[in-house]
Amino acid sequence: MHILGLCNGSIHGNSEILLKAALNAAVASDPSITVSWIHVPSVVVPRNPKPLKVDMSIIPEGDDQNHKPPRDFEIDDRRAVLNAVVDADALIISTPVYSHQPPATLKELSDYILGPYADNSRSFRNLARKDAGDPGFQDVQIDHREVKPRVAGFIAVAGSNTPFPEQWTMALPTMHLFTYPIHARVVDQVVIPGCANAGAVLTDPVRTIERAKTLGQRVASQIGKPYDEAKYLGEEQKGSCPYCHLLKIEFRDGNTVQCIVCGALGHLSTGPDGEIRPTWEEDSNISCVTLKGKWKHLDDIKVQLDSERPQMGAITKEREHWRNVRIPLVDMPSIRSRLTAALAKSRL
Repeated sequence: MHILGLCNGSIHGNSEILLKAALNAAVASDPSITVSWIHVPSVVVPRNPKPLKVDMSIIPEGDDQNHKPPRDFEIDDRRAVLNAVVDADALIISTPVYSHQPPATLKELSDYILGPYADNSRSFRNLARKDAGDPGFQDVQIDHREVKPRVAGFIAVAGSNTPFPEQWTMALPTMHLFTYPIHARVVDQVVIPGCANAGAVLTDPVRTIERAKTLGQRVASQIGKPYDEAKYLGEEQKGSCPYCHLLKIEFRDGNTVQCIVCGALGHLSTGPDGEIRPTWEEDSNISCVTLKGKWKHLDDIKVQLDSERPQMGAITKEREHWRNVRIPLVDMPSIRSRLTAALAKSRL
């Protein structure tokens, strides 16, 4: 079994220290486990690249005029990172918190290689139909990496301290965006506050390093278990969503609330202690961390694509019009560099 670590912070900073503590603890608890890690901000992706061609993509072949292929001399780490992610049996992501959420490099990487481009919901559906004996799916080939059990743990480290939880309110929810497309069960997640300086986690190791070690041990204890058998072992607030284990809600009509992280539905109710908390639906077919929720979304996207397709030919001229609308671009060194290169090439 292999655990992949993803560090989304500065080199040798708090996030890297906590990630290494978690990975080492996982190996110490089970020496058969191997580990490796990626420094997310160092991953190289060409500017405005074409999407990767992967079997898990639920996005149809699009208009490649909106993208450009990497030039021969440009390095592109995307496929190597994607292979590392899908090869892994577990992920541990460690990140600082900037302006209430992880630095954009984690979301950027997710948008380039995961999300709809590596959504394994179709693979799980094909496997279910194949196992059910559906003759139309008996010859369908499924990459075992797409459907194998996978668990995850999240560590977010914040500079603000415990009196200011609003400063990291979107940290863990954003990290869920990385793992739900690949159907990884989150078994532990934690925000470690009050570490403003690089390396500050070392000033209070019982609160920081030991908690990271606990997360690593918990991930190791659940690795290899099927999604529905892997257990969530982390802390959670009273009334937390039973699917993502966070308490982040928005109000819908009437007394209905919805989890803003995974979409599960519930309603507010008053408990015996007089506290008003959500009561959540069981066996959700909406929550995006469940297969039912993923399949519902997959079907919705297909319906939308099919309904739009007959109209696309009629807007060809209109699209061309907007493509040719010229509005001055802000002068930036990168634009000047491209113009200089294009001018030099035209003179050859």
